[in-house]
Amino acid sequence: MAAPLVASAPPTAGLRRPKPRTGGRSARVVERVLGTTLEALGHEGFSRLRIDDIATRAGVNKTTIYRRWPTRAELVVAALTRHAAPPHVVESGRLEDDLLELFMTATTLRNSPEGRGVVSALIAERGDPEVDRICAAVREAHRAPARVLLEHARRRGELPRRTDLTLLLDVLTGAVYGRLREANAPLDREWVRRVIRLVLAGVTAGALRPAARS
Repeated sequence: MAAPLVASAPPTAGLRRPKPRTGGRSARVVERVLGTTLEALGHEGFSRLRIDDIATRAGVNKTTIYRRWPTRAELVVAALTRHAAPPHVVESGRLEDDLLELFMTATTLRNSPEGRGVVSALIAERGDPEVDRICAAVREAHRAPARVLLEHARRRGELPRRTDLTLLLDVLTGAVYGRLREANAPLDREWVRRVIRLVLAGVTAGALRPAARS
């Protein structure tokens, strides 16, 4: 997470994430609310999360929260993506270098005790449709920048036209984010470059192309 890149609406389709106004008091309110949301999520889990309680703890009126995040799920998605921002895309036109720079900006919730508490709380509630949608939305937010790079590389001919981009994305993000989760430490630049070269070599060899239909 060739076949179509996106066969249906992305997981974020039902989770609107309006951009909060930034600067001054508004920015401080946003940071306080999102920080309080993560803290509550880590301690209490999603099922017991209440916007009224978050408003009280953050010292804001609950209508302030509802204006920006109309649902509990939207508030949690905003808090998670603010805490572990998706990697930033910078394109030079050379896929290996672009992917390397992209993944070197990757972050993970597990980099802090607070984040690890949040991850544990979400894992404990997997199977709840709303929690699953939240996890899918955050996962797609982190995959989307790499997806853009791969699409552009295929268009300019750096990847074979029939490359299965979804499979390629699965392999790359699985390796990098798996390393982040397991090592619980910053990524090693040379390790990331070796992974990218290995995977791209597989593309050249045809290993990541769609299987022929019988």
